This record gives sequence, C-alpha cells and structure tokens, in this order.
Amino acid sequence: MLEELYQYAVDHKLAARPGFKPKRIRGYFHLSAAGEFLDLEVREKDAEPVGAPDAGAAANGTRYCNPLIEKAGIVLCMVNDEKKDKNVPVKHDFFVSFFEEGRNAEPLFGIAADVLHDSGRLEEMRNALMEKKLKPADPVGFAVDGQYLERSECYYEYWNQFRKRMQTASERKEERCLITGELAQPMATVPKVSGLMRVGGHTSGDAFLCFDKDAFQSYGLKQSANAVVSEAAMTAVNAALGELIGKADILAGAKMVHWYSGQVKAQEDMLSMLFGGNLVEGEEEEVSGREEEREAFAAAQALIRSIREGKLAGKPDVLYYMMPLSGAGGRMMVRGWYEGSYEELYRNICLWFEDLRLILPGGQGMTRGPKLKALCLRMLKPGGGSKIWERVDRELSNLAQRVMYAAIHGSPLPDEATYRVLQWLRAYFLADKEKRQGSGGNAENGNSAQEKGVSKLTGQETLAYQFLKAWFRRKQRKEGGEEIMKEELNRQNRSAAYLCGRLMAVYTVIQENAMPEVNVGIAERYYAAAMAGPGLVIGKLSQLSQYHLAKLERGLAVYYEKILTEIYQNMGEQEIPTMLTMMQQTEFALGYYQQKAEIYSGKEKTEG
Repeated sequence: MLEELYQYAVDHKLAARPGFKPKRIRGYFHLSAAGEFLDLEVREKDAEPVGAPDAGAAANGTRYCNPLIEKAGIVLCMVNDEKKDKNVPVKHDFFVSFFEEGRNAEPLFGIAADVLHDSGRLEEMRNALMEKKLKPADPVGFAVDGQYLERSECYYEYWNQFRKRMQTASERKEERCLITGELAQPMATVPKVSGLMRVGGHTSGDAFLCFDKDAFQSYGLKQSANAVVSEAAMTAVNAALGELIGKADILAGAKMVHWYSGQVKAQEDMLSMLFGGNLVEGEEEEVSGREEEREAFAAAQALIRSIREGKLAGKPDVLYYMMPLSGAGGRMMVRGWYEGSYEELYRNICLWFEDLRLILPGGQGMTRGPKLKALCLRMLKPGGGSKIWERVDRELSNLAQRVMYAAIHGSPLPDEATYRVLQWLRAYFLADKEKRQGSGGNAENGNSAQEKGVSKLTGQETLAYQFLKAWFRRKQRKEGGEEIMKEELNRQNRSAAYLCGRLMAVYTVIQENAMPEVNVGIAERYYAAAMAGPGLVIGKLSQLSQYHLAKLERGLAVYYEKILTEIYQNMGEQEIPTMLTMMQQTEFALGYYQQKAEIYSGKEKTEG
C-alpha cells in the first residue's frame, strides 16, 4: 500500500518538499518593512492549511520548536505557569534563532528577528493576541511588508542545512527505501498525519509507520531499520494520506480511505457513491447556474443511466484501492485492504443499487440508492441509551465492513445483518402509530387513513425493506434459483411466506380504513407474531376483517375482497406455515411492504 500511496502523490503532484508539512494557522502578525507591528490577521478555524517547515518529533522535546509557524505562547515567550511553561523561553530563543541565522537567505527574516528581540514590540503583539481573543496554543506566523514568510522560496536551501544540524550526530549508511527501491538515508521516525480525530485519532496527528514498541521490532532492529523509508518518499506518502483522509467518508468508526490508479472524475467515483448514496435518474435536483456544476450534474446523470442500463461509460482499465483507517494511541490502524479493477467495482456497485431498488411506499416511483451508513442504522438493536453513531461504531464495526465487502465484491450479505434488520422491524411495529410516525423522519400528517398508512412507510423502515430485498436476491443468486423478488409486487410469486405477508398487508389496510382513529391496530398487535409464524395469526385476522369490511363502503369492501381472493387462490393447497425461517420471514416482510405499496398505488390511480 505504501507504493500505491506514493504513486497517488506523484500522479496528483502532492509530493511536498521534505521537511515541510501542511499546517493550520489561526493568525498572522503583520510587520512593516521598517519593523513596526501593524496588525494581527485572524483566520477562520477551518481555513485551508498552509505548507510550512516542520521539525517533526524534535518539536515535542524541550529544546526545539517548529520554525515560522508555531504556538503563539512560544512565538511571544508567554510564561503563565513557571512549571508548565518552563521550556517556553528555550523554544522561543530557538524560534528567533531561525530568523536570525536566515536573514542572509531571506532578508525579511531579519526584520522578524529584530521585532522579536524588541520587548516593546513583543508586548504589543501579546496585547493584540488578547484583543483578538486568540489563545497561546493557537499557531501563528508572520507577514512582512504584506509577504507571508512561509510562502517564500528563498529559504529552502537554508532550511535543509538547518534541519541537518538538528538531527543526531550519528551518521547512518544509506539503505534501500521500501517505497521507491532507491538508496537513501532512512528516517528515524515518521511524521504524523492529521485528520483521524473523529475516529480515535490524536489531536497532534497519527503515524502511519512506527516501531517504538518492542512488539513492532524484529531481529534486534530499532525504529526505522525495521522498514527503511526515505524522507522524500514518506513525505509524499503522508501528503497523499492527508488529502485522502480529509475527503474520506466515515463508516462504523473508520475513515474509508480510497483512491484509484488512474484519473476518475468525482461523479464517476463508485466508492463515494456507495458511501454517499446515488441520485435517482431524472429526479429534479437544485443545481446552481455555474457551467461547471451543470456539467458535473449532467455527468452524474449519465453515470446513473449507465448503471440502470448496465453499460460501462467508457472508463479506462484502472484499479481501485481502499483501506479503512482509525486512530489508536497516536498510530494509524489499518483495518482492511481492498483492491481490484474499476470495471469489476463498477459492475458490483451497479448490482448493489439494483438489489436495493424497491418501489416507494406510495407505489409511485422507486427508492433512492441509500447511504451505506443509513442501512447500518437498521441493524442496531432497539434501545441502547446512547448516541446512535456511537452505537454504530461500537456494535457494528465488524459487521458494517462485512456488508461493505459484500457490496464491492457482489457477494452474499451476512445473515447476521438480516437477523438484526428483522429484529429492528419487529420492534418498530410493536411501537404504536404515533411513536412510529414521530420517529420516521419523513412522515406527514395525512387526512385520510390511506394517506396516514403511506406516511408511516416513508420513513425509517423503507431502508430495512431495501436491505432485506438485497439480502434475499443475493441468497437466491448464490443458490442458483430463479430471482423472484422484484422491485414491486410480484403476482406470480407463489411462496406461502410471501403470500402471507400480502394477506397481512391487506388486513392491515382494511382495518386502517375502517377504524382510522385506532392508535394500536392490526400491524401493532400482530405483525411481529405473524412474521414469525403466520399460521397462528392469519385465521384471527380473517375473522376480524369481516367486522372491518362491514364498516366500509360497499365498493371499497369489494375492492379488498377481490385482492384477498386472488391471494388465497395463489396459495392453492399450501398450508399457512406456523413457523418461518429467516429467509421466509424476509419474504413475508417484502410481501407485506409491496402489497401495501400496490394498494396505495391503485387507490391513487382510481382517485386520479
């Protein structure tokens, strides 16, 4: 993976100069050419990082600090606690010495050095820091006569020589770099990369390679001798990691870092589509008037059409790479490694969204391709008592990656995930209507019973049915059977479990129309039991339906009776099962969902 990251940095021109690192900066002290303090420019916290010299691990010691950009407390020699800040004066002197010794390489450095030697100017800058409400821990830099010092190129050679003096005196012979294969002086320690704080990373960054513990060392070799890398190559790798981590999606406590061996446009990034969901072809989206944004949207729509048609939209034969990353004690934890051809990935992601494709609850149109992390929410056990994404990280870290693996490889989904989704559905239906509609997120308060029924099915549980359909189709595909589970109601499906789900849906809708004011109805009382063993419930529901049908207008009652007759005719001589397997429970659930969608679709058509 080191070689692939290095190549990404080279291809994207990210290979930063050795000894430099992107740094976030909160403020610039502006000085005049005459050495006067003018103002403190405050930058936003989320402003783009700037490339600046980096002292690496040496800056964490008692003597050195980072040149040009460093904490304001060190730059201005602010000692607020004698014990805590005992090293600040020494580090401040080092910071000033870099300017002092570099005045010949970059004359503006001399102006900054003179200002930092002036106690009066220092006090002015300290007061400005307080007025602008910046803290001693905030990183700051300097601009002289309008020129930001770290942007100068005059001091590069001076910094190279300065760094060599900071390194240990013991000379190391050149060794073969693990990344490039060239002879080079190995790095003793590898600089850290930021961006993993949300997934367990350290505030100061995390190291991709480290050998500071005995367990990480072999054959008596110390530190970098276990895996020799040159500074130039590792700087490029870290630059690639920094960019990729910054734009990676989070799934189950890990950053899903991924890239490609060739040029792939953002709207053709299949892995981002997997984590972020996909658009629906032809759906109206708000697109700004900028030409490039309209072109990007059009390209995304073309990709979606190619997905529906199963055509590869002229993509080159490139490879994809992905590694989930999280932080652990200042180190990066690589939680997996995936690679393969873009063409194969394309086909598998197409298949993934096709398997998830399902009729909308109202029977009009198809569902969107959901985010992978949204599907994971349907695998959580009911309750939990903590923040939902913390539960995903804690409970699903392994399972979520197995689901992701199935998606990118076109393989069957884990049974454990389906068991969890079915468990979630049971708990969902055991809640009363008000709680369900309140938690659905997208529910709307309709006036008719029909509208209320649809509103219940526009929220969370649609994702659960989408996952069940994908799991079922892949199970059938593996077993070599006919793929009978369609996007919408399949009247040719003679499975007893599927037909029982359809019956449950019809009985539920009949009751909702006959008694719309009831808060705990057929679904709330019987869905969970019927999904496990319909033979124990369907007879009871048939009896109740006679009472409910009598309350309906004759035309509507006849409409539902015809549907029931058709279902029972399809059942034929099959017995209604008293116990369902997990696969049959999935059929039951999908029969229920698709039958309700079909009913609502028919109702809307007759009304229109």
